[in-house]
Amino acid sequence: MTEEDSQTGTEVLHILELLAEEAPAHAYEQLVARARRSGAAPHLIDQLTRAKGLALEVNALFERRRQREAELAALVGTALDLTAPSRLDATLRLITRRARLLLNTDLACTALADETTGDLTVGTADGAVSARTAGHRIPAAALAGGTLGELPGPFWTADHLADDGAGHTDALEDLLQAESLHAVLGVPLRAGDRCLGFLYVAERRTRHFTPDDVSLMCSLADLSAVAIETSRLLETVQAANTVLEDAGTRARAGLSDALQAKNLQDDLVRLVLEGIGMDELLARAVAELGGGISVRGPGGERLAGHGHTPRPDSAELERVRLNAAATGIACPLTGGTLVVPLSVRSEDVGSLHFHPAEPATGTSGWPGEKILSYARTVSLLLVMQRSTDVGGRADDDLLEDLVTWDGSAEGLERRSRRLADRLERPHVMVVARPRNAAADLVESWAAGHARRHRGMKTVQGDRLALLLPGDDPAACAAQVRAELAEATGAPVTAGAARVARGPDAVRRAHQEAVRCLDALTALGGAGRSAAARDLGFIGMLLGDEHDAPGFVERTLGPLLDHDAERFGNLVETLDGWFTAAGSPTRAGEILYVHPNTVSRRLERITQLLGPDWQQPERSLELQLALRLQRARIFQSPAPDDPRSWEPA
Repeated sequence: MTEEDSQTGTEVLHILELLAEEAPAHAYEQLVARARRSGAAPHLIDQLTRAKGLALEVNALFERRRQREAELAALVGTALDLTAPSRLDATLRLITRRARLLLNTDLACTALADETTGDLTVGTADGAVSARTAGHRIPAAALAGGTLGELPGPFWTADHLADDGAGHTDALEDLLQAESLHAVLGVPLRAGDRCLGFLYVAERRTRHFTPDDVSLMCSLADLSAVAIETSRLLETVQAANTVLEDAGTRARAGLSDALQAKNLQDDLVRLVLEGIGMDELLARAVAELGGGISVRGPGGERLAGHGHTPRPDSAELERVRLNAAATGIACPLTGGTLVVPLSVRSEDVGSLHFHPAEPATGTSGWPGEKILSYARTVSLLLVMQRSTDVGGRADDDLLEDLVTWDGSAEGLERRSRRLADRLERPHVMVVARPRNAAADLVESWAAGHARRHRGMKTVQGDRLALLLPGDDPAACAAQVRAELAEATGAPVTAGAARVARGPDAVRRAHQEAVRCLDALTALGGAGRSAAARDLGFIGMLLGDEHDAPGFVERTLGPLLDHDAERFGNLVETLDGWFTAAGSPTRAGEILYVHPNTVSRRLERITQLLGPDWQQPERSLELQLALRLQRARIFQSPAPDDPRSWEPA
């Protein structure tokens, strides 16, 4: 082997060493330059130059393979990330970010197609500098790769604005100019035989995209299309799950409401069987639902109520009530009151008016099944009450005869015997006079009140008489006055008396209650209520029994109790003070005590009787009670009690 061949082999070996070391290109240039400087033969220089070129090609191939491996590794990583379930917007952001990094471009974006029109809308953009990019709409006619229906392929251009072969439309030009883009590469997002849109990458300078770039983008687009379909399916499933969960929540709430309504209905039926009245039922409804409730008859007349319900416009009420009765559906009034129809076997028996404590919006805010349960129970009560109207009318006729009875009618006495059993319980006679109230309204309210309280009623002229169970005439009169005034909107004056046994006792109690009513009116007490005992000595005179002991007890009771418990002299001191015309000095002389002692006793009397005992009306009652006490017109139960003395 010649020296020249040996030198050639040595230089080729050097080239292989550089290739193995992945040396940069200038190292090969230095090897050729060194051979030239050493005076190597021209054919040797040519061989080295050719070997250098082959080595550089091998290096470039290795570099492309390494780059391809990196791209494939990044693509695999992207595929793994895309397999994670996520919402569509998050998936699109991941796709555009990875596309921009894979191809090292200035911008990447996705444009999804409208299934109806085929137009594209830019969804997410990574690297965008214009706010107009996201949401930009591209008509289907502007697609450079063909229409979506034709399953377009990838398209690219090194400089779109200078490329006459690229499609130029206003929509695309606006987008490219807004971002100052030149090189564009777009690949379709295919899902089976459908095109979901496009994945774009672009540069703000001229760039020639290679087949490897296009292939990589197509692979990424195929993975992205699957991920987009998965995200859409996930969102559809999540939306369906949300709908199902909402439906399940509503169903559970409806079931809970239905169970509560059933339990409530069972409780209400039990209360009806136990004899609950309309007032008690409505009071329970207001306590549970809040607001106010009233019941009206088929003609719109108010039958009962509890709580506040605004007075409705009569024309609107009639229209809404008829509509609710015809449809069987609750209807609201302008003021927010709900009108619930009351019916039994398709027969209109009235309406229930519910006014919520807080204004209701739409169908929310109404207590739903609960108010319907109360409405059904009210309907049942109305039918039950109506079934007793025949007996109620007979009772009313009997009461009217009793209050005017002179004891001469034997037939009336026989009819009234059935009243004896009812009078085994304490009863009260209440006589009320509403001022300027409609007679039919008074009659309707009286019938309902007597029915609810197991009583009897009669109306005579401008007066209403009620025979009601009870042992407190004053409380019964106050209740009748308040409820009748609310029902009629007119001031009501009422008097009451306790009823003893026997038909004649009813007449006497009625006369006493009438006298009490007339006395209240004469004394300026119109619009108030009272029993005879509430009118002081006047009440004692008005009562049939002239209850002097009761009057003395009510008037002097605190002083009598004090003297009995402490062996005091307050009654004697009060009597002496009145005898002395209010002079403590003169009273002391009468009582044989010091005036200061009289003053201290008077202070104690003030504590027991109240600060108004020296007022003229109260003073008169005290003096009359002292005179009755001093006249000894009744006996005391105990001989050592200060009340005890022999009859005069």
